[in-house]
Amino acid sequence: MSSGLQRRRGAAPAKQSNNTESYDGETEDNLGHKIGYDSRDIEDPKDVNLPLLTLMEEVLLMGLKDKEGYLSFWNDNISYALRGCILLELAFRNKISLVNDPARRRFELSDRLIEVINTEPTGEVLLDETLRIMKGDESNLSVTNWIDLLSGETWNLLKINYQLKQVRERLAKGLVDKGILRNERKNFFLFDMATHPVGDKLSKEGIKNRILSLLIDRNVDLDQLSSDKFPKNTSFKYLRTISLVCGCYAANVLENVVLSLNYDKRDQAFARADELMNSYSEFPFNLTQQSSLNVGFNLGQEVRDEMDQSKASELQLELVAAVLSVFSRMDSLL
Repeated sequence: MSSGLQRRRGAAPAKQSNNTESYDGETEDNLGHKIGYDSRDIEDPKDVNLPLLTLMEEVLLMGLKDKEGYLSFWNDNISYALRGCILLELAFRNKISLVNDPARRRFELSDRLIEVINTEPTGEVLLDETLRIMKGDESNLSVTNWIDLLSGETWNLLKINYQLKQVRERLAKGLVDKGILRNERKNFFLFDMATHPVGDKLSKEGIKNRILSLLIDRNVDLDQLSSDKFPKNTSFKYLRTISLVCGCYAANVLENVVLSLNYDKRDQAFARADELMNSYSEFPFNLTQQSSLNVGFNLGQEVRDEMDQSKASELQLELVAAVLSVFSRMDSLL
């Protein structure tokens, strides 16, 4: 937060005239009024480099059985976790942020309020629907409130229409459109059900390898694991992948990712997922603590570097931590 000068977020650059002197951090308008700004606030949000697949799609893909094309019938966590991933994706795309209120620090991360900062459509149906719902609400609600409402977990009849319907099926259809899944129908005794077997196994393996790199590698290098679906220049590629690990853990689909490991490595992978959840569900992130499992020695530095280079505000990063803090308490919430 700035002191003295009032920061103007998201404003267009002031038009320069001959009697106007401007430099990064402060400028004067024609009336001589000083305006403080951060150059990152006025850059085009389209400069954010995005992967082909959203966080929600990647978590869903990790939960799907490759040949059968459906999720486990006993997974009660994935729907709630997917709503949290929607908020994470919107934060990474510079669409939402925590409300800039100094008093917010008196509250738990998950109880801090969200506001929409950019309503330009993303092109992803679920993200755009969520943005419309959030923008249409007259009050700023907390992180937990929004995940509950989007999941339909509410007794407030006035907000029951905030629930996102058929999220898993819509995500699967999006993955079909992107060439990752196929459409099929299977008969389950009394009824037919649409299934979505994996068509592009290479892309799914690429996501698994990124997750496993964070969980078991001594040094994490996501550049070596980049692809046309997840380019090297992806914004926040390390923090995105950490969020993916935590989303899979919360959604009870991480077991599918570590099946290729032996039993000792699986135990280590889950222990590392616990460490990541604990380190990144608080803000500021705990970037200095080294893993007790002798993995991920460079991860904290990589995250710090991409935070320094980022155009995202501290409030958006704080929102990421807030969603992960909800994930860390999911067993007690559901």
